[in-house]
Amino acid sequence: MKNCLAMQMRSGILIALCLCISLNNSLALLEHEGEIINSCIQNYGGLTAENAERLERFKEWSDSYEEIPCFTQCYLSGMFDFYNNITGFDKARIVAVFGSPVYEACRRKLELPPELVASSCKHAYEGFHCITNMENHPFTIIDNMPNISQSAKNSMKDCLQDVHQDEWKSFAVFADYPVNEPIPCFTRCFVDKLHIFEEKTRLWKLEAMKQNLGIPAKGARIRTCHRQRGKDRCATYYKQFTCYAMAV
Repeated sequence: MKNCLAMQMRSGILIALCLCISLNNSLALLEHEGEIINSCIQNYGGLTAENAERLERFKEWSDSYEEIPCFTQCYLSGMFDFYNNITGFDKARIVAVFGSPVYEACRRKLELPPELVASSCKHAYEGFHCITNMENHPFTIIDNMPNISQSAKNSMKDCLQDVHQDEWKSFAVFADYPVNEPIPCFTRCFVDKLHIFEEKTRLWKLEAMKQNLGIPAKGARIRTCHRQRGKDRCATYYKQFTCYAMAV
């Protein structure tokens, strides 16, 4: 269900901390959330109208800059059982609450960095901020793609991990096959991971392409697709791949 977490100011006015994330019954909310939030920002004036307004914009905060330092770590450790100040995010509980696609989308931010012996304010913020911005996430789109092998889905997800999240919103545009690739070099990335393009011959492995991506369609006119050229190598991959995908 959709749920906006609420916090209560001393005056009794309810201010919504609208994280707007998909929750289910396994999410263990504690009582007195308002008090927990207030205690987490005591060093910054407590739950004032100004701080409440800042928290309402939580999803709009920068991916790497927490506007109220260490708020997220304090909030998570006080509210939920999927985060611990020492061990960080619990994979099984994150998956149970938010689903596997969301965990995979945020995996690099949720996993404890090897250089850390314990979680940190930065780790807690970047991981949870990623989760709260998963609505209409490209991983969900990928998981729902028909006629695509699991290997292809995993390759696409891996390639998205190397792209700044600001570009993820462009992923859905791929479905319209625009002239210019919405996320530069994304096609080349997952094609290389699937090994469906032969570098020496500059030809596509059509059977492997069909097995993994469901294209080209049977009987499609594709004789000229491998001759398509772009301004650079990535653009060429995209043009040729798009030709195979759209061929009838």
